[in-house]
Amino acid sequence: MDDPGSAIRVLLVDDDPDLASMTATYLQREDDRIVAETAIGADAALERLGAGVDCVVADYEMPDRNGIELLEAVREAYPDLPFILYTGKGSEEIASEAISAGVTDYLQKERGTGQYAVLANRIENAVGAYRSEQLLTRRTRRLERLISNLPGMVYRCRNAPAWPMEAVEGEVAAMTGYDAESLENGDVQWGSDVIHPEDREETWARVQDSLEERGRFELSYRIRTRDGETRWMWERGRGVYEDGELTHLEGFITDVTERERRENRLQETTARLEALFEQSPDMINLHDADGTISEPNARLCEKTGYDREELIGMKVWEIDCSIDSASAAGIWERMEPGDSRRFESEYERADGSTFPVEVHIRRIDAVDEALFAVISRDVTERKARERELERVQQEYEELINGMDDTVWVISTDGEFLAVNDAAVERIGYDREELLEMGPHDIDAGTDPEEITALIEGMPEDEVQVFETVHETKSGERIPVEISSTLISYQGETAVLSVGRDITERKERERRLERFASIVSHDLRNPLNVAEGRLELAAEDCDSEHLEHVADAHERMNALIDSLLGLAQQGELATVTEPVALESVVKRAWSSVATDEATLRATVTGTVSADRSRLAQLFENLFRNSTEHGGPGVTVTVGDLDDGFYVADDGPGIPVDQRDSVFETGYTTGEGTGFGLTIVEQVAEAHDWSIRLTESAEGGARFEFTGVDEA
Repeated sequence: MDDPGSAIRVLLVDDDPDLASMTATYLQREDDRIVAETAIGADAALERLGAGVDCVVADYEMPDRNGIELLEAVREAYPDLPFILYTGKGSEEIASEAISAGVTDYLQKERGTGQYAVLANRIENAVGAYRSEQLLTRRTRRLERLISNLPGMVYRCRNAPAWPMEAVEGEVAAMTGYDAESLENGDVQWGSDVIHPEDREETWARVQDSLEERGRFELSYRIRTRDGETRWMWERGRGVYEDGELTHLEGFITDVTERERRENRLQETTARLEALFEQSPDMINLHDADGTISEPNARLCEKTGYDREELIGMKVWEIDCSIDSASAAGIWERMEPGDSRRFESEYERADGSTFPVEVHIRRIDAVDEALFAVISRDVTERKARERELERVQQEYEELINGMDDTVWVISTDGEFLAVNDAAVERIGYDREELLEMGPHDIDAGTDPEEITALIEGMPEDEVQVFETVHETKSGERIPVEISSTLISYQGETAVLSVGRDITERKERERRLERFASIVSHDLRNPLNVAEGRLELAAEDCDSEHLEHVADAHERMNALIDSLLGLAQQGELATVTEPVALESVVKRAWSSVATDEATLRATVTGTVSADRSRLAQLFENLFRNSTEHGGPGVTVTVGDLDDGFYVADDGPGIPVDQRDSVFETGYTTGEGTGFGLTIVEQVAEAHDWSIRLTESAEGGARFEFTGVDEA
C-alpha cells in the first residue's frame, strides 16, 4: 500500500488485555487510518505477523518472552518491518539493547491519554519511512531488471556540452560503433561527435532545464554512428552534486530506433485514419457491446443533426430505427472479431425526420473490449432512383405488353431474356418455354451461329430492319418485319427486337403484283395495238376524230402508269438516306409537263428519306397543281419547323372535299384519281403526317411534318 491515505495495520503486543484494548481504541481515535489489532503475549504476536502487519508496537515485560526477544524474533523473519518498543519500564540499558537489536523507535509509557497522540505520530512516521524505502527498493529492482534486459549502456560523464564520458559500461559498441575506451579517453565525445548535429543544441537545453527543475531527466534524440547511420536513443539520467554544485551526470542509454520508427509509422497511419474518419463521405461511429457510441465522425453529426457531444454516450438504436436493444444484442453476440454484416435501415435525425441508409458493421475488438465499427451511407437518392426505375420498368412492361407487335430482349449469346405478352400469344409457347429458347428456335431457316453473327455485327445507335419468318409452336409460319437495336439490359449489352406481323401486307403485295401484271399486260398490250392501228389509220385518212382518239390513248397510258405506280406502293419498304430537298424538288419538276407553270423552291434542308419515293411524292403534287391550277400557276416548296410544304396559287380545294382527295380514284377533272393517293402512301411509308389546307393565295397547300433531319 503506497498511497499515503491507505490503512496502517498495527499489531499491539501486551500481556495486559485491557491495556492493549484501550491503547488500540485511542490510536484509532488519533488517526483514522490506523487499524489496530491486539496480541496477548509475544508468542501470539509471532503467529499474527504473516497477516499483512505494517507496524509492531510491543511492551517490554511479558511472561513468555520480553520485548527485546520478540524484536529479535521479528527481525529474523522481517528485517525491515517497523517495530516500536512501548514500555513502562524504561532504562538506558533497555534502550541500548533495543537499538542494537534493530528497533525502529523507543517510547516510554506515560500517565494520561496525551501519550497516544505521540505514539500515533511515531507509528505514522515509521510506517511512512518503511513504505518509502520499500517503494524505492522496488523501483530500483525494476530499473535493474530493465537495464539487464535492454541492449544499452550505463555511463558517468561531466556536465559539459561535449558530455565527455568518464565511465561507460554495456553495449556501447553495438549501439554506436565506438568502443568504450575511445569514449572514456576523450577520443570520441558523446555530445559533439555522437549526438546528431541537428539534435545537439536542443538535447543540451532539455537536459539542463530538466536538471534545474527536477534534478533528473528523460528524453529521446538521434545519434550518428561511426558508420554514418542515424539511430534513435532513449536516455534517462540524473545529476550528481558535490557541495551543492552539479558536477556529473549518471544514467542509462538504450537504442530505440525500431520503436521510434514504429511510432512514426503509427503516427502517420493514425493521422491518415483520423483524416479518413473525419473527412469520409460516409457516416462512421464506434460503439461497444452495450451499443454506446464512443466515437462519431463529422459526417454522422452533419447527417443526423446531433452535436458530437450529444452523440457520444447515445445508444445506436436511438438513431437506428430498425433495431432495439434486444435485436442489436442478438446481432453483435453472433459476431466474432473480424466478422462483418450488411443491411439496410433507417436513421432518425434530431428533428425526428428519417432517411434510408445502407449499414456496414464490423467487429474490431480492442485489447480487452468488444468494439464495433459502423459505416453508414445515406441512400435517399438511390432509393428514389430505384423507385423511379421500378415505376419506369412497370410502365415499360405495361407498354410493351400492351403492344400488338411482339417484343424480344435477346442476349449476345442468342438467348431470349424477356418477351412480351404478344410474343407469348402469337408464337404459342409459354413464357417459361420461350425464355429457354432463342431466335434460332422460331426463325425458320436460321441456326444459332447465324444469329450470333448477326448480333455481333450490329452497329451501335442504329436500328436494323429486316424481314424474316417466325414459326409458331403449332407449325404456322408468320412473315414478320423485325426492327432491332442494341440496348443495356440489367447492366449487360442485349438486343431489343420488335416484330410486326406483315401477313396482310404480304397478301396485299401479292394482290397488287397480280393487279400490276394484269394492268401491264392485259391493258397495255391492247392499247399498244390500238395506238399502232391509229397511226396506220392516220396514214390512210385525215379525219378530225383521229386526234381525239390519240388523246384518249394518251389518257389511257397515263391511267395505266398511275395504276402501276399505285400498285408499286405495296413495296414501300423504304430504304432511307440523307436527301437534299432542293435537288429532289428540281429534278421532280423537270420530269413533269409544267407548260407555263412556275416553281419557287425555298427549301434548304436535308432529310432522311427514300430518294425515289420522295421524287414520286413531289411529281404527283406538281402534276396535281399544273392539272388543276390553271395556266401560269405558281408552285411553292418551303421549309417547316419539322418538315416541308407544297403550295400553289390555283383555285384550291373546297373544304368539304379535302377529306376525299386522298381516296383512290378521286378526281375533279382529267386526272387519274391516283396521284394524291400515291402521295399519302409515300408519306405513311416514311411515318410522316400530311395535312391539306389553303395557301396564302387561296390555292392548295400540303404540309408534311414529323420529317427527320439527316
